[in-house]
This record gives sequence, C-alpha cells and structure tokens, in this order.
Amino acid sequence: MKTAKFFGKSAKAIVVFLVAALIVCAQLPFAALAAVDDFIEQGNLIYLVTEEGSASAPGKVTAAFNENLDPATVTGITVPATVENAGRSYRVTALSGSAFGGCVALETLDLSACTALGAIGEGSFLDCEKLTSIVLPCGFNKDLFADTGVVPDGDKFTIEYAVMGEPPTTVTVSSGQFSYVHHYTVNNKNYAEHKCSGCGRKERHKWALDNNNTAQHKCTVCGYTETHYGGNANCDGEAVCVACGSTYKTAAGKHYWEVVPETIGATAANYTCTTCEKVEKQQISADKTGVNYNEKTLNIILQDPYKVLPDGTTIEGTPSQPGDKRYNELTAQLDNTNNIERLAFFELELFDAQGKSISGKIDGSVRVLIQIPDGWDKEDLKAVLVTEGKDIDNFEESIITIDGVNYLAFWTDHFSPYALIDKKTAKENKKTSPATGSTGGALCALVAATASAAALGFIARKKRK
Repeated sequence: MKTAKFFGKSAKAIVVFLVAALIVCAQLPFAALAAVDDFIEQGNLIYLVTEEGSASAPGKVTAAFNENLDPATVTGITVPATVENAGRSYRVTALSGSAFGGCVALETLDLSACTALGAIGEGSFLDCEKLTSIVLPCGFNKDLFADTGVVPDGDKFTIEYAVMGEPPTTVTVSSGQFSYVHHYTVNNKNYAEHKCSGCGRKERHKWALDNNNTAQHKCTVCGYTETHYGGNANCDGEAVCVACGSTYKTAAGKHYWEVVPETIGATAANYTCTTCEKVEKQQISADKTGVNYNEKTLNIILQDPYKVLPDGTTIEGTPSQPGDKRYNELTAQLDNTNNIERLAFFELELFDAQGKSISGKIDGSVRVLIQIPDGWDKEDLKAVLVTEGKDIDNFEESIITIDGVNYLAFWTDHFSPYALIDKKTAKENKKTSPATGSTGGALCALVAATASAAALGFIARKKRK
C-alpha cells in the first residue's frame, strides 16, 4: 500500500515525477491499493486488515483517516494500539500512504499507544497545515517520518511539501512539537518501581487515589494499582495510606469509650471516645443471674461501666440462709450481729468468656446489684464483704429500681461472700437494750425506787406498833 513519494527530494526532475505520481495515486481509492479487501471502520479512522492472525495471536492492520468523514472538521486524532472486530484483536502496525492527507484542520495527532508501529506511508501528512503536536511513545524511531511531510528536528518538527512551479519548490507549512509517553510496566524484580517497555527507563511509582476504586491507589505513571495499607485507623475505621497518602476505609472502626462518672444511671451512662471525643449514651455492659432464695428467685446484676473486666465476663451467686451450715460459718465472722434483723449471704464469683473463674480482687471497680427480698426494709440495708475472718462494711450503698424491681447497689473491686443485712431500727434497738436511754429517764427510776423503799419502811414501823 503505497502512494506518491515527493518529500525531501532536491532534483527538479524527481520532484516533478513524484508530484505527478502523487496526483495519480491520490485518485485511487484505499480499497484499490489494498492487498486484502477487509476493512474495519471505527470512529474517524479506517483500518485495512493486512494479517488476520488467530484466536491466540493478534492480527495486523494499517490505519488511515476515514474518508467518509469531512477532514475539515477533525482537529484531533488518536490512533489506538489495537482494534477489535468480530471477537478478534488487531495491532496497528502501519499508517497508509496519504493516511491523513488533506486533513487541513488537524492540530494534534496522538500515536503514543502505537508501540508496534513500524511504517508510515509516504505523503501521510500532505496539507496538514495546522498540525503542531505529535505525541509518540518513548524511543520512537523518527526515521519512519522520512518522505511523510513531517521533518523531525530533535523534539521539534516542520511540515514540508513540494508545490508545482518552475522549478517545483519545497514549502514549510507549519512547525510543531514532539512529546513522548513512556509505557511503564511493573518491574518484576522490584515491585517498588516500574520500567518503561520502550526505553527501559526505571521510575518509582507515583501514587494517587484510584477514582474507579477507592479501596486502592493507582500509579499515575504506569497505571499499576494496589490496595491501600498502613496508617493508624481512627474511630470511624479510616486510616491514611502510607503509600499514597489518601484516606481509606479499613475493615472496621473502633471507638475507645470512657465512661463519664457523673452520668452513670441505673442501666446507662454517657461515654466519650478518648480518641475522637465523641460523646454517646450507651447501655452499661452487664450480666444478670438468678438465685433461689427463700423459695423465690432473686436477681443479681453485674455492671461494668468502667470496662475493667474482659468482654464476656459473667457473674454467678450462691445464696446461704438460716439453717445452712455455710450461713452459720459466715455469721460467726461478722463483727457485730446485735443490730441485725434479717441476714442473707451471697457468695459471688466471676467467670471469663472461657468459663475460667476470676477470683479475688480485680483491677478497678464494678457495680453489683442484689435484688431486695420481699419484706426487707430498703431504708436500713447494708452490704458487708466477709473475707479472711473479718468483715468490711465501708461500701456506699444505693437503692436502684430497674423495671419496677428494687436493688441494693454497691461498688466493689473484690469478689468473695457478701452479707446482705437488714439492720434493726433505732426503736427496735431500745427494746432490746434497756441500758440505753436519756438522763431524765434514769433520774425518774431513781426517784421511784426511793419512794418504794420509804413506803416499805413505813409499813414495817406500823406493824411493830
């Protein structure tokens, strides 16, 4: 597939001959010059199939401007590396003679993808008077422009062609600039960089967020993509990728909550995140168990607002009441039983998520709520820790109502038997402690005793008379 040759010739006879040949050849249609009459028309280009190839290997095509379009309306043309037709792929390996001849409006020609381009036909740029930009793959052989009308001069070029006259003269129509595009691939020997397949140039990746997939970043030079990584995730699960600096979403976010003590209520509290300072009202993490006391079920609730216990911690309680051997043993360890009206013991024990006992003192305080038995006076209740032959009663108890049920609540960091005590009222203590009372009462008793003694003496004297 060849057209007239007239560029770069100095001899008058040769120039005249070539111009004449060009005029004759220009009258011949593309199909008449083709060795194979199989064409692919796509966009503003038409492709002549020169080699069919196979299902496993691409064929070859030669490209030219689509003659069915008006060349005066096309200002930019991009020639692809390959074209697809009928399920087969074809590489662009050549530009035909007069490929863009007559494209008087053409300003930019992009050949950067055409790494397999091996031939450019003569007169390919005839009358391309406005062409000022040609984009090439790096390492492109500029000798292919010989006799095309494009005359390279380093990174610049001029458009020249001969005009008829006596003698024929060569005219410079326009001047333009070459620009080059590297075709980088990942360097298999060093994945931190890429390598140009055209010139062998090596360069480190230049990462940016991949707009088509925000879960990964993409090299702006070679197009290689990989998943974001590194960085410390914030509470919303976002981290900054150490490769490209973009913020990306990790698998899951996590707030590091800390309770606001003054907001702790019966079942909920305000928590603030120690990382992002977000404040949120949350249910207090808790566990609940039921124990059989006096033929009724009493609830015991463990609350962990300060999150000092491992996740999944549970509580169990074993009650002791009058008549039990354990009840008598624990009662003997109490310091003072004179002011007790009702007494019950609950041996409390914690277990982690694997069922292993958490015994003794824990690292921090939790709140225990014991349901108040029926008939007990909630105003005179006390919780006492029974341990090591002594009792500890310095707990600050409070009454908490949950779903209409009253509980005695107290904070603790130790798990051992606890005594739930309903103390006697002051009135009941007076009945059982006659030695107590006011000074006035004692004086009245003394007067009464003196009067009785005097009366008895009077009676005795009367009998003697």
